[in-house]
Amino acid sequence: MRKGERTPMLEQFMFFKKQYEDAILFYRMGDFYEMFFDDAKIASEILGLRLTQRAHGKSANVPLAGFPYHQLDNYLTRMVNAGRRVVIVEQVEDPKKAKGLVKRDVVQIVTAGTNPEIIDGDRPTASRIAAVIEQSDMYGYAWADVGSGEFQAGQFDQSDLKLILSQTEPIELVIPENRRDLTSDLMENEQKLTISKLESWVWEESFAHQTLTDHFETVGLKGFGLESLDLAVSAAGALLHYLKGNLRTDPNHLTSLSKADVSGKMLMEATTRRNLELVESLSGNSRATLLAVIDKSVTVPGKRLLYMRLMEPLSDRSQIEARLDVVEELVDKQSLRFDLRDLLKQSGDIQKALARLATGRGSARDLTAIRDTLELLPEYASLLNSVYSDKLEQLQKQIDLLPDLLKRLEDALAESPPLLTTTGGMIKDGYDPKIDELREIRYNGKSWLKNFQTSERERTGITNLKISFNKVFGYYIEVTKSHMDRVPDDYIRRQTLVNAERYVIPALSEYAEKLLSAEEVIAQREHKLYLELEADALKCSHQLQQNAKILAEIDFLAGLAELAQSENYCRPLLKDDDRIDLKESRHPVVEKLMPPGQPFVPNDLTIGGDEPHIFIVTGPNMAGKSTYLRQIGLSIILAQMGSFVPAKEATIGVVDRLFTRIGALDNLAGGESTFLVEMMETASILHNATSKSLVLFDEVGRGTSTFDGLSLAWAIVEYLHEIDNLCPRTLFATHFHEMVELENHLEKVANRNVAVQEFDEKVVFMRKIIPGGCDRSFGIHVAQMAGLPPEVIERAREVLKNLEANNLNPTEPENGSEVRISTDSKRERNVALPRGHTAQLSFFDPIDTKLRHKLESIDPNHLTPLDALNLIHELKNLLH
Repeated sequence: MRKGERTPMLEQFMFFKKQYEDAILFYRMGDFYEMFFDDAKIASEILGLRLTQRAHGKSANVPLAGFPYHQLDNYLTRMVNAGRRVVIVEQVEDPKKAKGLVKRDVVQIVTAGTNPEIIDGDRPTASRIAAVIEQSDMYGYAWADVGSGEFQAGQFDQSDLKLILSQTEPIELVIPENRRDLTSDLMENEQKLTISKLESWVWEESFAHQTLTDHFETVGLKGFGLESLDLAVSAAGALLHYLKGNLRTDPNHLTSLSKADVSGKMLMEATTRRNLELVESLSGNSRATLLAVIDKSVTVPGKRLLYMRLMEPLSDRSQIEARLDVVEELVDKQSLRFDLRDLLKQSGDIQKALARLATGRGSARDLTAIRDTLELLPEYASLLNSVYSDKLEQLQKQIDLLPDLLKRLEDALAESPPLLTTTGGMIKDGYDPKIDELREIRYNGKSWLKNFQTSERERTGITNLKISFNKVFGYYIEVTKSHMDRVPDDYIRRQTLVNAERYVIPALSEYAEKLLSAEEVIAQREHKLYLELEADALKCSHQLQQNAKILAEIDFLAGLAELAQSENYCRPLLKDDDRIDLKESRHPVVEKLMPPGQPFVPNDLTIGGDEPHIFIVTGPNMAGKSTYLRQIGLSIILAQMGSFVPAKEATIGVVDRLFTRIGALDNLAGGESTFLVEMMETASILHNATSKSLVLFDEVGRGTSTFDGLSLAWAIVEYLHEIDNLCPRTLFATHFHEMVELENHLEKVANRNVAVQEFDEKVVFMRKIIPGGCDRSFGIHVAQMAGLPPEVIERAREVLKNLEANNLNPTEPENGSEVRISTDSKRERNVALPRGHTAQLSFFDPIDTKLRHKLESIDPNHLTPLDALNLIHELKNLLH
């Protein structure tokens, strides 16, 4: 459509569309948001809206889709989840007062990281938006959560950045416009991440530095530990600039910027967190996660902190011990724990309240949440007055009571204000004289009119004088014609009827105006006072955020104490060596999901130090190998998060990195098979493990042929044992029972197996890990338990018996070998194998087998001396 053919409204739409060509415009028109042209077509598909057409100017074929304005947040979330950026164009003047086209402007740009759902939602998970920039193989990385006020930045090499990326799990990543390839080397699952681009000049260190110092009102960034980290500053400044542009406001609930680094943190890759089911179950059972089992927090901020701490355990022993000291004290002081948790249940979510207030989505209820929480702070301070753990003492001293803000909020705010800020009812009686007067008029209007009518009857002597109302004149005085002679001179005639006259007087008109406008004036006045209170609260954002973090920390630690007491966890003893010693260790999740009456069987582990560093764990499927490996990993995570652990005793040499290779899933979209994924994850472990790491391998090599898989598993264990003398603590669960031979070849390798008892071709899994190796897989027994037909089970046992007896009888047909796997004529099975393939089953004696086959083919009674010499030469060649 050419410009001259568009209506003024459509011209206005196109003006904004040209500025945001890659976004979907939600364009406000009265009580609806509407989309036009391609935006309408896209929205109709994503949102399920009806696509229509409307005439605009000379065109009658403008595609149109829309929805009611009160459904905005729902449609925003659906559009953002579809990977779209949304620009909200709002009416910025009252349509009743507009002359011509209503003025509109962009009020917000909504992306994955700035979706209002993040600000309003109460999910415990973080919803972070991040920014990254690269220069000379170093990366500046910053991330923020606009819902909680978190803001961090750091500088990393690529290896560390990949781990930080996987731990922070941003839902949106901002990169420089001229570095579109930046994410390809960093992200494993880039397709799940929204990538946004920002102009190159925004990333310049000087501009970013100024952006940050202006926001925090500081002269430099030394106090944040970032003064010499130019790339970190560039990323943080660019991210803050992006947030301000999208939110169209100053996010002053981001009150501090923390320096982030990998020191002091136990690093885990995304696959490790997924394999151990920390926050998400592989089976889809929401109860079958570590987070679900250990979460005893009573506030949303506490739950958010628990989630973050679970994703980022510590490796700094002193920090871990500080948390453990608090947990131990709160376990011992049960009444203190109960009182703190009772206060926490009454406290509001200050972080979310500040986020809503700072982004223009707040209400008086956010202010009352702040008020009610501030009222409780003296009780917190009093309860913490006699604690002995250093961390609790520090928290108590850091509480800021903010008495001035509290008094203002207590004086001004109603006890339970409404959600909307435009309808009144927020301000307490007695706070504002003007509002009190108007409320008096509104609430007592009928009484005033009745009293006024009585006084006028007495003044005029007109006994049937009455005060009435209609929409034309408003309030008026009506006098019948029989009393016209008594009408005072100050009555002003307004209407003549057949039997009466209607009048007004200044006193009635003035009061009527007040009465009719009181509701509107009250709402306007209350909104003005609300904005003043909001500004007062935001001026104290830094102190409020500090208080919010303190309460979240108390909830986190008190929840861990509640967990320790209720589930009989023990305090771990942390060491700086590489020994791990767990007595009667349990799986925290599995033990909670056991059927009634079936106890969980605990197990021990002593690894590292003077003990073996690598355990080959063998045993049948379903016997408990995987559970054993996982419970060890979960105990380490819990301990280094600052929690007690599910064991009778626990001594833990601090782990710097935790790796798992458990199971495998295809990445078909990325062209990666199950086995390729398995090998990629294994490669990452072998390249990044250190002597202080813990490695959990479960069934490596199952994705390929038996010989290939066994060969790889064998070589991997050797590599872990020998590489640079690192030998990380490793549990290697495998169904390749041949690997028990490694104990005889490698000094730091030992065998463990899952105890099994057999009764009449049936097995009972004892779930107990004992020394020694297992030479059987019991796969047929497991298959029988699973319900395979008896014929299959019987045949499998027969085949297994012949295989174990090496009854393969190879022949030499024309196109290859033929292996007979049964001597039963009724069940004889011939399996064709490629030429040159032998029926060799043993992994460790291929040369011995060749020699044996050669010797079996010789008849010594028919050997000449020359033949014997030639045979010796041939046998010697077989050794090479």
